This record gives sequence, structure tokens and C-alpha cells, in this order.
Amino acid sequence: MSGSNTNELLRAALNAGRVPSSSGRSTSGNRSSRKATPKSPRSVAASRDVSDNEEDFDDAASMASDDTWVINETSEETAEDVAMENTDNWQDTLQSALDTLGEKRVGTRERGLATVAQVMAHVYVGEAMEGRRLASLESLKKCAKTAKSQIEGMLALRGIALWFINFGVDASANEYTEVKVFLKALARDKHLSPHVRVMALAALGVASFVSGADYNDAAEVLKFVGDWFIHPDAPRAEDDDEDFEQEESEEEEEELELAPAAVMRQALETYGLLMTVVVDANARVAEKMFDRAFDAHLEALAADSIEVRLAAAQNFALMHSELSRQENGRFEFDRQDELVGTLSAIKHQSSKRHGRRDTHAQRSAVRGVLQTIENGEAPELKLAFRGRSVSFADWPRILRLHAFRAVLGGGINRQFVDNPLLGQVFEVVFDTGADDMGSSEARMVVSPNSTLAKARAVNMRKKREARHSSRALENDDSD
Repeated sequence: MSGSNTNELLRAALNAGRVPSSSGRSTSGNRSSRKATPKSPRSVAASRDVSDNEEDFDDAASMASDDTWVINETSEETAEDVAMENTDNWQDTLQSALDTLGEKRVGTRERGLATVAQVMAHVYVGEAMEGRRLASLESLKKCAKTAKSQIEGMLALRGIALWFINFGVDASANEYTEVKVFLKALARDKHLSPHVRVMALAALGVASFVSGADYNDAAEVLKFVGDWFIHPDAPRAEDDDEDFEQEESEEEEEELELAPAAVMRQALETYGLLMTVVVDANARVAEKMFDRAFDAHLEALAADSIEVRLAAAQNFALMHSELSRQENGRFEFDRQDELVGTLSAIKHQSSKRHGRRDTHAQRSAVRGVLQTIENGEAPELKLAFRGRSVSFADWPRILRLHAFRAVLGGGINRQFVDNPLLGQVFEVVFDTGADDMGSSEARMVVSPNSTLAKARAVNMRKKREARHSSRALENDDSD
């Protein structure tokens, strides 16, 4: 395979996800960020240009600040993105690509997986491809389990994450559980490259978030991520709380190790994504789980990797904001003064060690976290694309956006419009009465408080409850 083809497949595997850079931090491919002139004391726009240098973009700058940031997804689209969204024969393209996943040549499988990822990221295939739902998942799982190259493994794992975004709402308990088990095994395998382990953790988080029956499933995976990656040296409690089921693992005796920076960053981000589910459903369980991870998060704030620091900082912000909301007052960590002092020191850190761009991104993000912890105010993030925009003004939605965007990349704009899952997750619905995606006039998003948005949120909860009931019946039958 030529070098250019290999690079294209690698970009398809990574897409909006980051890979470890030579400096030890994670970077996002093909983009850069720039802070624009402030419109007001509370409003700053950030435009992001396309770049061929993967070192140029620091996603942290776009995720959080004490101002309003605007992410312009349209500016990040490639020619392939536009072509895929405008094609009429995507079903034939996807079908042909899926058929290649059983080929013997690894290069053929890699190209097929890259096409599968491109289509499933840019097109909502959940309804039109229902007949290939199970077969496509089995093909992706087989490629991930028996991958003969790093690129094949990464592409297959990204494909699994995309499968759950397109089909996962209707996934059965067995489908979810089988995927969860082998994703855990891949994430733990220290013989695999950090790239593959990062993708496994990302897919695990998305699968659990979308297809878990209730917060108990999220808590179980969250505990796994915490025990194996975030605080592996902490004592393993067998019955920490009767409110969620503990997984009995035969791998408890395996040797634990400190994860590479990119794996640690993804573990923290997966932890934050799943914590948005747990803290919303049971604040007591969430607080108890985070207490066990508090020291590890505090240590992560001193990591060499800026993205590890920021992932930990944003988890602190999530917990503080959500526990304050649950208590109808100002929540405080037991060691809040120590935490605020550490964050303040990071905010004022010199640029000599990491460079001006990275330090500026760190300063902006940490400023938003401090604003939440000290004043109870969350930053505002606005996602704008093709005449539409969505605002995210709380930490659960910001962390969820981060996770979905890392998997979907440039396809998130189309998925936001067509995929009902995203409307349910973010409780916003586009007004598509006049679907002119090229219009420069912004079309409003239906308010999260609207009847339609609430109906979609209720529908998602009902589907979770149905899966939970189905799983309980399966357990009763097995007894």
C-alpha cells in the first residue's frame, strides 16, 4: 500500500479523535483554532481553519472557556465530507464496503472499513440499513478482534462506535454486553498500541451511553474505567454501594500499570461522559464514586499532557455543577481550596514548557472550570454549521458533545439534523421545515423546554426502561 493511501486510512481511523503527538499530548487531525475579537465581555467567537499539520489544533481551546465559543463545523469539512453528504447511492457504497470486511487482504479490509466509517459518520443509516444491522456489527467485531494492523483495529473500533450512534438505541442486552466485554479486553491490553486502546475506550463509552439499560450499566463501566486506568492503585471495594451492581471480574489479579498519556486522557473523557448519566440519575452514587477518583483526578492536573489535565479539570467542573444542581445550592468538595489552588496555578502557568498555543488553550479551559467551581457559572459553547446552531451551556452537554464529536468528526452536522438520537441526547430539535442547508440565515433550534424536545427525551428514557425490563426478564429466564 502506498504511503499516501496509508495516511488517508489513518486519518479516516482517527478522524476527529486525537492521537498521541511527539510531545506527549494528544492532537486532533487537520484543524487549527483561533480566538476571534470579542463581541462583548461575555462573548468570544472562535473560528477554526483547515490545516495539514496535526500539531496545530488543540481541541481543548474549543471546548471550554469563561466566554461563549463558536465552533464552525462547516469550515472543517473536507471534499469527501461534502461528497458523502450529497451522494444518492450511499446505501450501495456502504453495502459494497461491508462486503469487503471478510476479504483476506488486510489492505482491502482497511479500505472497506474506512468507507464504512465515512458513510456511517456522515449519513444516518439507522432506518434504511436496518436489515444489515446485526450483520454489520458482527463484521466490525470480527475485524476488531482479529485485526492484522493497527489501522484495521482503529477503523473497526471507530466503526463500532458509529454503529451504536446509528443503531444502538435499539440494541439488545446481549448485543451490548458482548461488545462491552471485548472492548474492555482491548482497552486493557497493554500489548496493543495506545491508538487502538484509545479507540476501544471511546467506543466503550459511546456504547454504554447509548445502549446501557440504565445508570447501573453506566456506573459499572465507569467503575471499570476508574479501577483500571484512572486510579488503578486504589483499593477495589466489592460492595461499595447497594444501589448499583458490581461486576465480578476474573482479571482482578492482572498486573496494573500506568496508562500512556493518550489512554489516560481518553479514560478521563469516557469517565466524564458516563458520569453525566450516573450523576443525573443518582447523585449519591455519583458522589461516592467520584470521591474514590478524586485523588487521581487531582494528580492528573499535574500531568505533562495538557489534554490529560483538561480532561480531569472538566470532570471536576461536571461534578461540582451537577452536585450543586442536585442539592439546590453550592456544593463544595472536601478539599476544594486545594483544588482551586491547583487550578489557579495551572491557569497562570508559563508558556515556556508547552508553547504559547497550548498554554493559551489550557488557560482558557481552566478559566471556565474555575468559573464553575467558584461562581457556579458554566461556559457556553455554540456549535454552528450551515446556517444552523446549537448552544451548550452546561457541563453534561459539553462533555457529551465532545464524545460524539470525537467519533463523528465532520459528520456531526448531518447527524444532528437527521439522527433522532442526537436530538434525544442533547434535547434539541432542528426546525427542518425548510431544509436549506446552504442558507446563510440561521435557523433556530427548538428550545430544550419545548414539547417536541421533551417528548424526544421521554422517548429515550422509555427505550432505556424497556431495555432494562428486557434484561431483567432474560436474567429471570436464566435462573
